Amino acid sequence: MSTHLAILPLDIIDTLTAQLNQENCHPDYATRFLRLPHPRTGVASLFLLHDQHAQDDTTKTNSILEVQAISPTNARTWFIGEEVVADGKLMVMTPMDPMFLLMSLLRVPQARDGSKGNFRPMQDIIEEASAKIADASEKDAQKDSSLKISADDIITFLSLDFVQSSIKRVCDVKVITDEITVYRYSHDVVLENLKAKVGRLSDPNVAEMSRTLVRSLAKDGLMDDGKEELLESGRIKLACELLSQYLPRDILQDLIASYDLSKLDAHVKTVRDEELALLAVAPDTKKRAKPAKAVTAGDKNQKRKKDPKAVANTDADAAGDGDKKKKKDAKSSYGVEKLKKVNVAGMSKLSTFFTKKAA
Repeated sequence: MSTHLAILPLDIIDTLTAQLNQENCHPDYATRFLRLPHPRTGVASLFLLHDQHAQDDTTKTNSILEVQAISPTNARTWFIGEEVVADGKLMVMTPMDPMFLLMSLLRVPQARDGSKGNFRPMQDIIEEASAKIADASEKDAQKDSSLKISADDIITFLSLDFVQSSIKRVCDVKVITDEITVYRYSHDVVLENLKAKVGRLSDPNVAEMSRTLVRSLAKDGLMDDGKEELLESGRIKLACELLSQYLPRDILQDLIASYDLSKLDAHVKTVRDEELALLAVAPDTKKRAKPAKAVTAGDKNQKRKKDPKAVANTDADAAGDGDKKKKKDAKSSYGVEKLKKVNVAGMSKLSTFFTKKAA
């Protein structure tokens, strides 16, 4: 079995440790990997289902984590104690709102003509969505088996209690009787809940906790005094960009279009145009400076051709200056100067050590 290094929440580590030690094994205590279509790309991706009862056995926590692999550009290894892990990838598992996955799964049965469709029992929607997605992945699985999405994984995810409670955030809901409730995917409901997320992420107390976001706002000149309205729009746009990691292109476009960012776009365009203008001026300045140097060099060549004696004298002077400079640079070191002052009277010459001794 191959070994991988991973970063994941502490409660997941506790769960895995308990499972390995066979402790607190509640029937509903589970940690399972599911392969589901990514909400932005639709490509089969790995997610970790964390379903656990608390120690008092009265409360239950559920979460779904996105599993990502960060691969280095060059081959690397990990050293863990005395063990060498040949695979240098770093696995990162981060909690994810199930709404994003629901959004991509439940819109699959929708009609392609853009109509809203009919209200249906959730079980019917789940069966149709899982069958369509599993069939569509068969073609990709022929090239790469890891791209296969099983209907069982989709049904397992959509049947979870904490997922079922999130369905109302992506669907219109009608209660027919106490026992019958029908659902229909709603683009408007999705946008409404996404805008609520944007509102929370664009709050100054949240947005300015990230240095990256603050630098991005400052780069566009939005942190200056008197630009509060533009700054608010900048935070909204950054929040949309954060959510874009989990949104299909059409939903992202509709989300951004629901805000009036025209003033911000005009301001950013002006800033970018000024930057481009400054970059364009610098090369032109260098180009204008080069011809002047070329003319000066040409004039010197012409003078040399007209007056050979002057050229010879100039070269001689240059050579003389060079010799003087060399002599000046060839100044003896302190040690050499000190040896010159030593009294060598009565000392044998160095050459006497290399002559043959008299027989």
